[in-house]
Amino acid sequence: MRTEGVDIDFRFVEDVQRIDHVRRIVLRVSEGDITVTKSEDANLYYSIELEGASSEIDTWSCRLRHAESIAILDVIGNEFVRIGKCTVYIPQHVSDIEVHSSRGSIQVRDLQSNVLAITERSSIGVRAAKFVEASSVSGAISIDRCEGCSARSIDGMIRCSRISGSVQVEIQNGSAFIDQVEKNVAVVSEQGKVSVRDVRGRIRLISNRGDIEFEVLGLFGGGEIQTYSGDVSVQLEHSSVEFRAETLSGRIDTIHSVNAAGMGPQRCAFRTGDGARRLYVKSVLGDIEVN
Repeated sequence: MRTEGVDIDFRFVEDVQRIDHVRRIVLRVSEGDITVTKSEDANLYYSIELEGASSEIDTWSCRLRHAESIAILDVIGNEFVRIGKCTVYIPQHVSDIEVHSSRGSIQVRDLQSNVLAITERSSIGVRAAKFVEASSVSGAISIDRCEGCSARSIDGMIRCSRISGSVQVEIQNGSAFIDQVEKNVAVVSEQGKVSVRDVRGRIRLISNRGDIEFEVLGLFGGGEIQTYSGDVSVQLEHSSVEFRAETLSGRIDTIHSVNAAGMGPQRCAFRTGDGARRLYVKSVLGDIEVN
């Protein structure tokens, strides 16, 4: 936003729209912090905080378009007007919500809808939604108490907790923390750290150079963990699994017996409980620690 020689002013733009037949809402906001939460009736409410030249703010407006059962709200700043905050209240009958932002953070709370949230450089937080798809280049992503999720980040941290369905995560240089998942977990990492605990379904955790930590708490569906040079730490204290581990050039640290032939691969296999599920851990260069 250009501010040289311009008197800066602040304004709020508010409106109410009836959207009885809308089932999907798309929000496109150029910048600023975005909050999306539930409306108490069948109307769409929005409040936008603007910063900029007084003359430009007076003529600025957002745009709401309809296409069959879809409503699209464009909140776009320009070189004289900046979007400070955008708060949107969405009625419960809307089943799908999309939020797109270039530089602003996104917070979606207490909406029983499917959510797609995308921002380039800021954080995303979603709480108490249905299925969530979230993507940020460098910002943190937090998903809590949802029915399922898919999250992607290059440099940011991803945290998924209390998920009643399945979780899919992709990271490059960031980190992923996943906790309390009722169904399956799949994570792919280039060199970011992955930490997973308390999963009821199956797991598939794959990393190239990043370390992986996995802790079993109670029922567990089995699965596999693989790294190239990243280390693996597995906590099996409360498990019932048939466990196998192999590292080609690393070492295996466990109280159980390890088979090794000189400088060759190290392997171990054992059972905990009745061995109800299989867990296979493999690394090429990384170490494997089993507790």
